[in-house]
Amino acid sequence: MKAKEWDISEAVSYLEFAIGNDEIPGATLGVITKDDYVYVPIGRAGTIDGKVIELDNRKMYDLASCTKVVSTTTIILKCIEKGMLSLKTPVREILKDFPYSNINVEHLLTHTSGIISDDKNYRKLMNKDSIKSFIYSKQLSFIPGEKVEYSDFGYIILGFIIEELVGELDKIAKEWIFDPLNMRDTHYQPLKYVSKDRCVPTEYTGERGMIRGVVHDGKAFRLNGLSGNAGLFSTIEDLCHFSLMMLNDGVYKNERILSVSSINNLKKCYTEKLNLRRTLGWFMNEGSAPMGDYYSDTCLFHTGFTGTSIYIDYKREVSIILLTNRVHPTRENTNITHIRNITHNLLLKKYDEGKEG
Repeated sequence: MKAKEWDISEAVSYLEFAIGNDEIPGATLGVITKDDYVYVPIGRAGTIDGKVIELDNRKMYDLASCTKVVSTTTIILKCIEKGMLSLKTPVREILKDFPYSNINVEHLLTHTSGIISDDKNYRKLMNKDSIKSFIYSKQLSFIPGEKVEYSDFGYIILGFIIEELVGELDKIAKEWIFDPLNMRDTHYQPLKYVSKDRCVPTEYTGERGMIRGVVHDGKAFRLNGLSGNAGLFSTIEDLCHFSLMMLNDGVYKNERILSVSSINNLKKCYTEKLNLRRTLGWFMNEGSAPMGDYYSDTCLFHTGFTGTSIYIDYKREVSIILLTNRVHPTRENTNITHIRNITHNLLLKKYDEGKEG
């Protein structure tokens, strides 16, 4: 079944209800199959000083932690393909001043490194060198490989690895991913390329005012928007291109972006006996993740704090992208979890019914 034949009306109606109930400002929903995609903006982009900002297909969202899988993980997979490293490469072989000899690339990708999940004292810092020293100074939370504990700091280290191996994060992502995928509106530091009105606003804070067009994540903000954990902005159209590539064994419009071997690696669970199911970068059919009740036994999922999410289902050969700015105007809005679950349920149920018919 093609995306254009997928009945998404129930999911759209549900999102309209949630928006009308002020659960989120708006949403852009995309559904993708191996052949095509459909997307629709719903609601508004936000409100600033009493003025409603309209939502359209060209609006750019702060992807927050979806940066980890769209950019950072994909670049690392390509580095592996090029023979620059392997999953078992110790981090210290690349970053000579890294303090731990028993952490490898796989640990960072699967959040099993033991690097602390968070420490708000990073807010006192404002540059790459001080943040690197801060992370390096912290004791590990657990023995590497012992359990899964999500760590922004671990992915910041992956960003440092990319910079050491191949150069500036934004330039490599553009060359290796965004240009080949025709993702013309996907950028780090987007205000270098587009006007602020192309970006949906995120949170209003006392420190930074209304955040719009500048990365919301505090760690990435202190790294000037160039970080392995967050910082990427994109549109629904561009992310549909990314999902098409992921569903077509790494190929987009006859151009290979990722090898079949890399895609196959993403279909493996690397934490089978641990507390959460993760593959390289992504959740791997993990029941606790907010992707509804009908997820398949071979699926990838990732969310972003700002309200974004990407679901790749290899059994059905479909993808679901839900972009919201649920932190606008405040992060105290926690409705996104049930919104994701219900939206995915309605979409996957209809897809399965369509396939039966």
